[in-house]
Amino acid sequence: MINKGDLFQGKAWVKGRSPLLIEVVRTYNKRDIDYDCPESVAIIGMVEAVVLSGPDIGKIRRYQRSQFHQVFLPVEEA
Repeated sequence: MINKGDLFQGKAWVKGRSPLLIEVVRTYNKRDIDYDCPESVAIIGMVEAVVLSGPDIGKIRRYQRSQFHQVFLPVEEA
C-alpha cells in the first residue's frame, strides 16, 4: 500500500549517479474516458510524488500505480 509521506528509491542505476529518491505527495484515481464510447470509463490509479534527489529535485512527477511499482522500491528504515 502506498501512503502519503512514504519514501521510495528508484530501482534503475545510471552509471555515475545515485538512485532517484522520491516522497509520495498523494494517491488518486484518474478517469480515462473513451470519447468514441462515453459509456466506457476506466479508473487508473495514480501516484503523485516530489523528487528529493538528482537533477530534477523539487519537481512533482505523476506515475500510474502499476508502473510505479515496477520502477520504485520502498525505503526501509534502519
